[in-house]
Amino acid sequence: MFPSDLILIATIPFTYALIGWFTNWLALKMTFYPIRFFGYPPYFGWQGIIPRKANKIAHNFVEVITEKLLDVKEIAKKIDDTIVEKKLSNALEPTIQKATIDFANSIDPEFWNKIPKNLQTEIIGKIKKESGVIIKKITREIQEDIHSKLNIKHLVFEKMTGENTKTIVEMFQRVGGPEFKFIERSGLYFGFLLGLFQLIVWFYFPIAWTLPLQGILVGYVTNFLAIQMIFRPIEPKKYFGIFEYQGLFLKRKDAVSLAFAKIVSEQILSSKNILEELLFGKAAEILLADIQKEIFIQIDKITTFTKPLIAVSGKWATYETSKLDISKTITEATILHAKGLDDYLHSCMALDTIITNKMKVMSAKEFESILRSAFQEDELLLILIGAALGAFVGFLQLVLVSV
Repeated sequence: MFPSDLILIATIPFTYALIGWFTNWLALKMTFYPIRFFGYPPYFGWQGIIPRKANKIAHNFVEVITEKLLDVKEIAKKIDDTIVEKKLSNALEPTIQKATIDFANSIDPEFWNKIPKNLQTEIIGKIKKESGVIIKKITREIQEDIHSKLNIKHLVFEKMTGENTKTIVEMFQRVGGPEFKFIERSGLYFGFLLGLFQLIVWFYFPIAWTLPLQGILVGYVTNFLAIQMIFRPIEPKKYFGIFEYQGLFLKRKDAVSLAFAKIVSEQILSSKNILEELLFGKAAEILLADIQKEIFIQIDKITTFTKPLIAVSGKWATYETSKLDISKTITEATILHAKGLDDYLHSCMALDTIITNKMKVMSAKEFESILRSAFQEDELLLILIGAALGAFVGFLQLVLVSV
């Protein structure tokens, strides 16, 4: 055996370590990227495993979030209608004042100026008070019938798919970051150990054509072992009566719970997203119609004693048109200023705390399913990708050895 052969044999463990690390690293990259299909669909190209399964994964998370972690009705009850009324009424005051004056002047251009100042103040104050009544009433209606006003399942799904697919990728990377890092590094360690075994085999049986097969073995085994060590055993278990081990993901239960809750409360069910769904979502028309209806009722109540005069003056049509205009103005202003409730809703709903606490008391099996069930059926694909990459590197070795 030539010295060059001995050098080649000595490098086997290090070569295998490199193969193990590289195949795991690339397999992980291919799990998450690219987010959009790259190549010529449907067969020539690639899309990350997670982005490709985004719709299915999102459906799984919808069930987890809405059925195991959050009771939407209970959360809605935490909103204080008095605080909402106070915040919106103060913000709406300039709009109410202008809308009231415009409403009066639409019937008679000089009507408002003919009213004594103290009476003007009283009228605006009364309208502001009645608008507060409307706000509280609408808030309570939303709380009592939240499921028809807020489609929480649609919101969760929408914020995790389509243009928001990157949210799912980010969720996995943040929640399972240390585990994915372990998969990458484990390729180095397991590859080196397998390389030591192969060094002995190669020393006695230096058959070049087996190199691609060895690459397949390294790629497959390193990915398989890494995934098993992340999720198994579910419960802490003693090995050889000496050391205790539990799947890495399950061992980090508290940290995972916090990371998952944070991304759900900040990017998926943020108070901003919830408000937008309420005000502009599929059920928004019902909510806006309710607001306008209540404004109509209050306008009719306030103008009860002036209606005969309006009718006699022949301006009833103007009155009805102006009533519609003022209701639209106040409704639009309400929607605009409702966005300012963002911080209050975030603090009072405290979704991150609720989700974190619920996840911490989950059984180990339930907890495991949060991350693993989303791509469990593709674990074999991830392992086979590692094997295929190992075969490719092994083939390159074969070419180099044959030169």
